[in-house]
Amino acid sequence: MPKQTFLNLPEEKRAAFLNIALEEFAGNEYNSASITKIVEKAGIAKGSVYQYFRDKQDLFLYLVDVSNQAMMGFIQQTPPPDSSADFFQTLRWQMSATVLAAQQFPVHARLLRRAYSSPLPFQDEVFEKARQVRDQHFQALVAQAQSAGQLDSRYRPEMVVFVVQSLMGELGNFLQNKFKDHPGDWVGSPEVDATFDEVIEILKSGLA
Repeated sequence: MPKQTFLNLPEEKRAAFLNIALEEFAGNEYNSASITKIVEKAGIAKGSVYQYFRDKQDLFLYLVDVSNQAMMGFIQQTPPPDSSADFFQTLRWQMSATVLAAQQFPVHARLLRRAYSSPLPFQDEVFEKARQVRDQHFQALVAQAQSAGQLDSRYRPEMVVFVVQSLMGELGNFLQNKFKDHPGDWVGSPEVDATFDEVIEILKSGLA
């Protein structure tokens, strides 16, 4: 987490530093990302970074937080076009909204893809931060859907959240592996839409 020194910076200076750091980590693997390049572009002394953050890992994990919050904030602030959408329609819409969020915040999305797919020594922390961001969101969604009779009340809410959370958390990695050899920008392709539809159908119908 950032030190108070960073939080005390004027908002414009904080934003400028974060944008430079996001670009550097989004454009390079973690081990190749350069603090030196960040401070050169920011026009600050290298020692300033360590007055802002404990170390490189601390900065990177904060950028993961910032990126997760930006993406989830976009999704939450963009309501489904149909206010009467049920749980499954809302979840399907959120899959598409996640694609839109990635297009709205391309640097944040690239950083998160690197964070989730790179072999980091602190990978567990990266996944835990993502889980925490999504957890409250899905808890509220599941509670509302069970109250409305849209989900089977026999299942404990925490188990439903676990299943949905696990699925949504892994869906990005699944798509990256599935379409890694796909030419061009596959994110908004019909094949991805078809994958989303299939996932929703499996959730809705069950495996039995």
